[in-house]
Order: sequence, then C-alpha cells, then structure tokens
Amino acid sequence: MGLKSWWRARTGAEAEVLETAPNRLPERAGFEYGIGPAGLTETNQGLGVSTQTDRRSTLTQLYDAYLACPWAWASVNAIARTITAGGLVTDWDSDDGQGEQEQPDKPPGVLLLERMLAYCNPRENIRQILRGAITDLLVFGDAFIEIVWLGGQPVALYSLDCPSMLPIADEHGTVTGYVQVTELGQRAVFEPREVIHISLDSPRSGIFGVSPTQAALLPITAWLFSAATSKEIFRKGAPPVIHVDHPASASASEINRWTAQYMQRNVGPRNIGTPITTKGGAEVHELAQSRTMDYLQYLDQKRDEIIAAYGVPPAKVGIIESGNLGGGTGEAQDRTFMVNTCQPLAELVLEALNFHLARVGFGVAGWKLKFRDVDMRDSKTVEEIRDMRLRNGSWTLDRYRADIGEPPVEGGGEPVLVDRENLVRWIDMEAASRAGIAYKLRGTALEPSAPEAGKPVTVEKPDTGGDTPDKSPDNVPAAPGSAVPDQPGQAGTAVSGESAWQATYRVRLREALASFPDVGDGHAA
Repeated sequence: MGLKSWWRARTGAEAEVLETAPNRLPERAGFEYGIGPAGLTETNQGLGVSTQTDRRSTLTQLYDAYLACPWAWASVNAIARTITAGGLVTDWDSDDGQGEQEQPDKPPGVLLLERMLAYCNPRENIRQILRGAITDLLVFGDAFIEIVWLGGQPVALYSLDCPSMLPIADEHGTVTGYVQVTELGQRAVFEPREVIHISLDSPRSGIFGVSPTQAALLPITAWLFSAATSKEIFRKGAPPVIHVDHPASASASEINRWTAQYMQRNVGPRNIGTPITTKGGAEVHELAQSRTMDYLQYLDQKRDEIIAAYGVPPAKVGIIESGNLGGGTGEAQDRTFMVNTCQPLAELVLEALNFHLARVGFGVAGWKLKFRDVDMRDSKTVEEIRDMRLRNGSWTLDRYRADIGEPPVEGGGEPVLVDRENLVRWIDMEAASRAGIAYKLRGTALEPSAPEAGKPVTVEKPDTGGDTPDKSPDNVPAAPGSAVPDQPGQAGTAVSGESAWQATYRVRLREALASFPDVGDGHAA
C-alpha cells in the first residue's frame, strides 16, 4: 500500500476532496473523434483506425522537428518566456486597478496556495513547470502536470512527459485516469484529480489538441531539406556544375581517373581557386551558374511560413525588417503578439490552474491565479502616456501613483484638466467654462453683470425692457455723442458717448440707403 492510499484510509481525505469538487454532470450521448467503442486504453492510443497512426511516433517526430529547426525553437521559446516573464501570482477578483479599494487580507486557502507555488518540488520551480507546459502545448498540443495530494490538499507539482502519457477514456471521451509508460518500460497510474491535462484547440474535437508545430510540419520539413542541401553544397565548397567532354579515344578508366582527381583536387573548401586541368583535347563547360542565392531566399520564405504558423512577429525571433512596408511599428507588433498569441494561451493555462489548484485543491473563492503583467514598452513612452492620462483627467493622481507602486495622497482622487497655463478640477469645469465665456464677452452687449457672491456667473443677454425695437437705421436711436446728419453727405455733429468709428458707420449707412431708387408701381421714381 502506498503512502497516499494509507493516508486516505486513515483520514478520509478522499471524502474531503469530493466535498470541494463540483457536482457531477449527467452522462453525455455524443462521441469523440478518434475514439472507438472500446475507448482509449494503454494499447489503443491511435490517431486513426484506417492508418493506425501511432501517437507516440507522431509526437516523437514533432519533437525532432522542434529541435532541428531553429525557427520553431525560437518561436516556441519566445511565446513561453513572454507568458511566464512576470511569474505566477494571486490576485483579488474585485480589484479594479484604480487603487481606490483596499485589498482585504488573504484567506488561509490563498496563503497555502502561495506557499505551495513557492516550493513546488526540490528540482523545479513554478516558472519552470509552466514554461515546460507551454512548450509542450506548442510542440505536442497537450501538456500534463502532476499534482501530489496529501491530507486532501495539493502539496507538490511535477512536470510530466507528454509523449509517455496515455489518457484512459470511454467511448464518449470521459477521462477515467491516466497511465504513463516510458520508453524504458516504467509504468505509473494516476487518478484524474492527480493530473492537470491542458490541450489546445482541435478542429474535430477530441482528447488531444493540435499544436502549431504539427500545423507547420510541412514548411519545417521543407526548411530542413533546404538547409541540408545548402549544407552539402557549402561542405563541398560550392563547386560549379560542369560538363566535361572527353575525346572519343578516352577509355572508361581514364575518365574515371580524371573524375577522381577532380573530386580530390577541386572539390572542397580547401580546393577553392584550384584550376581545372585537362589534356588530350578534353573540354570543360559550365552547365549553370550558382543557385546559392535562390536557396537562401527559399530558406527565408519557409522561415516566414514557420513563424507565421506560431503567430510570432519577426522581431521577436531576431529577424530585422529594414524597409519592410506594412511591417508595422515595434509597439504594434508587440500588441499583436500579446493579444493574438500569448494572451489566449495564457488564459488556457490559467483556467486549468485556477480550477484544479485554487478551487478544487484549496477551496479558494474570490481570488485567482494570474501571470503578472510585464510592460515591455519603452520607459519614455510609458511615462508620456501616463502624463497624458493625468492631464486630460482620464486618470486621477491616486490612479497614477498606484500604477507606479506609490500610495495615494490627500486630494489625489479628483480628476483635473491641465492645459498650457491652467489647472482645473473637473468638478469645477462648469464654473470655469462660464468664467471663460464671460471673459470672451467682456466689452460687448452680451457682457454679463457682476456676479453675486456665492453664485455662478451667468451669460444670459440682459433684458431690454420691452419688445424688440426696430433695427432699421432710421429708427436706431442716436447714442449720446453720435453724429446725426440731416441730409446724405453731411457729417452731422457728434453725440457724446459715441465713438468715432460708430459715428462714421452711421453716416455711411444713411448714404447707402439714400442712394437706392424709390420703387412705386413697379417703376423707378
């Protein structure tokens, strides 16, 4: 009897786990792709009945392709390292990131979860385990993590080799256990709760996922053959493709001897520049020019197909795109890489960890596991964006300080608007707007009266006291100091209180009206 079985028999740990587990769902009626009536067993893990494709052989082929192709290796590592760069931390579900709500004390379940994540096992830490799991997802399409239980709670986490793991399931795809059979014949049996099985999306559903490496296997294979061909060409010193026309009198032994001498004297990096010599009238002709540049361009084309299958921008794997139209800026590539590639994969892993560890393992509610965000933008760009948000009122000062890890200050919870010369609280924006309008109307007929103490400034037009007067020039009352001529062309005398330009305007208006012809009965006077 093992230690775990003995502990369950002594303490009833199995019952405690079942209490925290969710209620069982009713049995399904549908079937999964690739699973026959007998289900998945240790001896029947094939991918197809007709082809009898062995899963272990397929995964081994994917593993070899991942190791042999540097662009597959670089793409997988770029994704895995970016996701796990900030580490795995616990977060309060109600935290809105504004810095206004005080985070409560962590419950005992969260503290136990953090303690287990801090020491997963004597050989690996949580970052290595998760990085390996993400690598397995990108190479094999599935990842397995072992959970060691003791006393009804997880106490350790271990990584499991994906090609050696065999899910045991019925014909409906319901997993009833896992078996590990290594290449050396070692065998281990796991219960469903002892293994975290994460799989990528599959176009036809099923137990196993489809990895980007499997989808990119054709361009990876083509790249490997092209690289091997280029290696052989350069290993021989990139010799020219020639045709030798020997004389008709030359025997077969003489032709073979000349060929052997040519391979010894002219082929290979050490023989570059050695002239080709003949005698007896033999002629040497070059059949085709060197195709080295074509091979290199072919390698670049297959490289782009490989990284496109993984969803990795060229800059993330060390490819310099000088003068590439449509390539986008560095920040645009970072955003696309995070949103389209890293974040969906990270959420898939976090969903499994939160269910198996936080909810089922420690019964945690209101808290979750997440990958800590790592800002990869330029520090100057980040500060400019923060300053812009603070100045236009999108952020408060407390939100700004929370983003840089500083505590809030008194009065920092009110948003403000900062322009070139003024600083206005958004709560005072109405009063500032009225004051600005009043300043613009100063010296005009719409100039507001002096405000009363404690009341906002109004910009309503003053009441004229009666009906609107006639606005014609003849009926406009003469202001004090204006010049009112009796006949056109006369300047008149200035009325006190009227400016010179107003008097001039009045005279020109009367002259213009007097020049109009009188109209009566449709004829000019």
